[in-house]
Amino acid sequence: MNDKDKPYISWDTSEILETQAKHLVETGDAEHEEQGWTMASEDQFLLDDEWNCLLFALTEKLNEINPEGYWHGEVKNFGWRKNSGHKNFEADTAQIFLSAILPKTDCTFHIYIDESYPFKEIRIQNFHHDSPTGNEWYTIVVRDALEEAA
Repeated sequence: MNDKDKPYISWDTSEILETQAKHLVETGDAEHEEQGWTMASEDQFLLDDEWNCLLFALTEKLNEINPEGYWHGEVKNFGWRKNSGHKNFEADTAQIFLSAILPKTDCTFHIYIDESYPFKEIRIQNFHHDSPTGNEWYTIVVRDALEEAA
């Protein structure tokens, strides 16, 4: 598998809870995985902590790729209507970046980063209630690099 085909970072609450449930069993804090799952689900801080870690790591990467923070994004197969579109936006944090791109709903997503020449490309595969099979894809590039390539 090529590095550009491997997610740089992912957000999947089910996977986070499952991993924590297994960890609780391995450490002896839970007797079995079902109990571990219940304990993980009731942990008020687990998902918040994981989300904050994701935001921190992604913000660092975004600032490495594009310190100016001007982006161009395109989407294909958006929602149940399978729309396509594009927009330019400014974002210097992962929170602003993801809010500018993803729909305002519970999402599971995988972020891929291709750092090959001529410019770096960020691809996001997104899953949610209107795109349960993950056919919704975003491609985001540094806006200046896109304009220079044109």
